[in-house]
Amino acid sequence: MFKGIEHVGLMSKDPEKLARWYEEVLGFRTVFKTGSPPQVFIAGKEMGMIEIIPWEEGVSEEKDKKSHIAIEVADFEAAVEHLRNAGVTVEEPRDIFANGKAAFFRDIDNNVLHLVYRPEAVWSLD
Repeated sequence: MFKGIEHVGLMSKDPEKLARWYEEVLGFRTVFKTGSPPQVFIAGKEMGMIEIIPWEEGVSEEKDKKSHIAIEVADFEAAVEHLRNAGVTVEEPRDIFANGKAAFFRDIDNNVLHLVYRPEAVWSLD
């Protein structure tokens, strides 16, 4: 019944600029845009969406920094190299459960993201 994350919401002072960053650096695409200032939904090539919401005054930037988006990748090393070639600072990769790897980085609005690679299925129904 519950398949997983359908989308994650982020706030941005310039939603269209942030959407372009995700498109150019991570290969996402805009699938829906509404309002002024715009609210933009972007999607990955195979799964997952991010809703980019116009920044609201009074929202704590410290609270925002504690949230993150985990982006699943098939080739961890190639993904890290791609980000670094795009000028993104990527923290040293670390080992995670299910024999996986993770590497943290930030987008141009200082949102925390991390790449995730897990060769072992962790959400199986067995």
